[in-house]
Amino acid sequence: MGAVEWWRTRVRGTPRGRDVSDAVLTGLAGLVLVVVQVELWTDLRDPWLPPWVHLPLLALGCLVMLAKRRHPLVALAVGTVLFGADIALGGSVALLLVVIDLLYSAALHTSPRGVDGLRTVAVAAIAGGGLAALAVSRDVQLTVFLALQLFALIGTPLWWGLAVRRQSELTVLAQEHAADLARLAALREADAVEQERARMARDLHDAIAGNLSAVAIHAEAALALPADDPRAPARDRSALEAVRAASVTSLQEMRAMIGLLRGGDDPAPAPARLQEAPRLVAAARAAGLDVAWTGPAPDALPALPSAVDHAAYRILQEALTNAAKHAATPSVSVDLALDGDGLRLSVTNPAAPPRAAGRAPAGTGAPGGGLGLLTMRERAEGVGGRLAAGPADVGAGGVGAWSVVAALPTGAAS
Repeated sequence: MGAVEWWRTRVRGTPRGRDVSDAVLTGLAGLVLVVVQVELWTDLRDPWLPPWVHLPLLALGCLVMLAKRRHPLVALAVGTVLFGADIALGGSVALLLVVIDLLYSAALHTSPRGVDGLRTVAVAAIAGGGLAALAVSRDVQLTVFLALQLFALIGTPLWWGLAVRRQSELTVLAQEHAADLARLAALREADAVEQERARMARDLHDAIAGNLSAVAIHAEAALALPADDPRAPARDRSALEAVRAASVTSLQEMRAMIGLLRGGDDPAPAPARLQEAPRLVAAARAAGLDVAWTGPAPDALPALPSAVDHAAYRILQEALTNAAKHAATPSVSVDLALDGDGLRLSVTNPAAPPRAAGRAPAGTGAPGGGLGLLTMRERAEGVGGRLAAGPADVGAGGVGAWSVVAALPTGAAS
C-alpha cells in the first residue's frame, strides 16, 4: 500500500482521522506562513518578542481542531480566544487558518439553533467591526474596506459550511425517500404475490379438488356393490365414465393453470360461466345426488359481468361438491333468481348427522370442512357480493338443513 493510499484509506477514511489530518495539515501550513512572515516582515515585529512566539498558539489551535466535530461551538470559541491573543502579540496568518476551519466546521456540525446563533454573531461581528473602524479612523473608505475584509473572513467559511450542510441534508432526505419507495414497492410486490397465491388456491380448490372428489365418490360407488349384484356391471360402467369425465376436466383445468403460470403466449382459456351449470348438475346427479333446479335456466340468463358469472359458477360447483361429500340424504335443491338487486344463488341440502355437523359452528364452515366455505366467501366478496352459509330450517317439520346463499351484484357497480 502506497503512502497516498494509506493516507486516503486509513487516515481520511474515518471522521476522527479526517479531523487529525486537518489539524496536521493546518499546522504545517501555519508553520510555513510563520516562517514566511518572520523572514519578510521582521521590521514590523516587536523587537522585544521572540520570532517564534506564534508557534505555541498555533499548536494549541491545532489541538482545539481535534474537538471541532463533537463540540463545534466550544472549539470555535477557544480558537477565537487564541486568535485574539495572537493579534495582541502582533498577529499571524497561521491562527487565521485555524479560525476559518473552526468556523466552517461549526456551520457544518452544530445544531440548527447553533446555526442561527452563528449567523447572528457573524452579522454582529461584521457590523461591530465596521462601526469600530469608523469611530477610530473617521475614514469611510477605510471603514468599508475593513468591513469587506471582515465579511470575506467570516462570511465565506460560514456560507461554505452552510451550503455543504444543506447539500448533505438533501442527500439524506433523498436516500430516505428512496428507501421509503423501495419499502413501498416491496410491500406492493408482497401484496400482489399474496393475492395471486390466494387466487391460485381458490382455483385449485374449486377446479381440481371438486373433480377429484367426484372421482373418489364414483369410485366408492362402484366398489360399494358386491360383485354378484346384478346392478354391478351397469354401476361399474357408469362410475368409470364419470371418473373419466372428471379426470379429463381436471387435466384441462390443470393445463390451463400451468399455461397461465408459465406466462406463455397462448391465449388464456375462457373462464367457466354459469351457462355451463347443466354440466355440473349432470355430474352431481351421476354422483348420486337428486338435484332439483328452480328458477330460470342458465342458458336463459342475460349477459352477466364476466367476474360475477365465473364466481357464481365456482360457488355452485363447490356447493354441489360439498353436498355430494357431506349431505345426509342425496336430495339437493338449487334456486336461482335474478332481480334488480342482482343474482341470488341458493343451494340447500340436508345436513350431516348432528355429531358431524357440530364440528363446524354456524356460519364458520361446511360440515366437516372450512376451506370450501372460505373460497366461496372470497369469490362472492371479490365481486362486491356476500355469501351466507349455515344451518337452515326447511319444510313444515323444521328438518335441519345446510344452506349456502350467495348474493352477487350484476349492475355497473360490480
